[in-house]
Amino acid sequence: MTAADGWQRLSPLALVFLVLSGLQRQVRENLFLFAGAGAGAAFTDWLGLRELVLIVSVFFLLSVLGAMIYHRRFRFRLDDDAVRVRRGLIERKEVRVRFDRVQNIQLGQPLYFRPFGLVRFSLQTPGAADKEVELPGIHRSLAETMRDRISAARSGTDFADDKLADSDAAPAEDAILFRATPGRLFLHGLSSNQVWVIAGLFFYLAGNLLNRFEERLEGLFEEAAGNAEALTLAAPDWLLGLSVVLALLLILFGLSGVLALVRFWGFELLESGDRLVASSGLFDRREQTVRQAKVTGLVLRQSAVGRLLGSWHVIVRQTRSSDLESDGRKNAFVLPGLAVGDLELTRHLLPGLVRPTELHGVSPRFRRFAWSRLLVVQLLVLVGLALLLGASHWALLLVAVLAALALPLLHLRFRHWGWARQGFRLWVRSGLLGHRLEGFDLRQVQQARITSSPSQRRHDLVSLELVLPHGAVAIPFLPGNAAARLANEALALAESAPFQAL
Repeated sequence: MTAADGWQRLSPLALVFLVLSGLQRQVRENLFLFAGAGAGAAFTDWLGLRELVLIVSVFFLLSVLGAMIYHRRFRFRLDDDAVRVRRGLIERKEVRVRFDRVQNIQLGQPLYFRPFGLVRFSLQTPGAADKEVELPGIHRSLAETMRDRISAARSGTDFADDKLADSDAAPAEDAILFRATPGRLFLHGLSSNQVWVIAGLFFYLAGNLLNRFEERLEGLFEEAAGNAEALTLAAPDWLLGLSVVLALLLILFGLSGVLALVRFWGFELLESGDRLVASSGLFDRREQTVRQAKVTGLVLRQSAVGRLLGSWHVIVRQTRSSDLESDGRKNAFVLPGLAVGDLELTRHLLPGLVRPTELHGVSPRFRRFAWSRLLVVQLLVLVGLALLLGASHWALLLVAVLAALALPLLHLRFRHWGWARQGFRLWVRSGLLGHRLEGFDLRQVQQARITSSPSQRRHDLVSLELVLPHGAVAIPFLPGNAAARLANEALALAESAPFQAL
């Protein structure tokens, strides 16, 4: 709906999105508060089914009422060089975002929007903690027009001239850079770190539920144990316990794989002119658009499980705010389920950047320093435990075993550090059981920091930290002259590079 002054309203179906997103946010923010510290148990001790239904109903009606007021007060307008949004439930706010400031454009289409041709349109600017503009429930044709107009403005061309040229000539086809098969997406779910997040949430909630229904569960366990006595099991108890743990791990890994399939279903990466376009999603189809000129770096990651399965994923880095941009964030530009042969994509994502085959390592004194610090800490802990618990206590043996296991891990950490120079590009590798390769343009360096401890200074070693628009990258225990040369060259390249507004 468009008013005479150009201000437009959202579709009535946007109410569904506003209500659902509000409920999801409330559940996400209050889940641990309700489940933790016995708050949920104390609240539900006196709460019956009728009271629970009444409270949920009142809460839902208030959410619907708030969404209706927010929807009625929401307006947006497309100016010649900016998008303007008026919104607010109690306090009226107006946001204006210039086209040349837009870093990321996203189009999302939840399942309930698809029959009506509606999408969720959102914009993100450099340094913003979240989406600065979100328009849920606008027609796809309007969203695509806005996307193309913003992209044309960011690339310095005129949108009207582009439309005229496109009408006279056949439109250029988008180049497909990568498509992820369902099998690769499932492997990505198995190898991603979200399985441990799911496991932590599962055990946290299971522990609270166990405390809440301890008596009932004890009765069920006793009944199950009585029934199990009638069965003849040849396996020992420890094997049965191990089988239960393995079964639980298989369920958690399988759930992680299914969640990755749902999130990245039909993943496709396109190169459309100077833009990268990624689309994916089963129930909520999302399309992310970013200009290649806005890409500040790439991260190639392979977890420990991913090394066994041969699965990589790539994170496209952009200017961000203080929060970390990881693959777990919904707004992160992630390429999932890549094999080794697919890593050649880096040359398309950031021209001139090719995964290195050989890297320079850091000084072996990094390993000696880590080992000596570990031994000093272990000695202090052992002396303290011996004084408090006695020299024959089992805790001393446990600390010694953990320290012995840490020695090879520190060696792996040392072996993973490395760096490689490719003209204007730099690769930095790190990791422990997995791999992390971060590549970026030295002309993007904003600040270089060189630090050295007394131990490092004795051997002419320093630690180098390069500050980029998307964060800092560190290389420890470099020779002093090599670090100084790398820092000076990066700053010189950054000063001589053409200015590019973020």
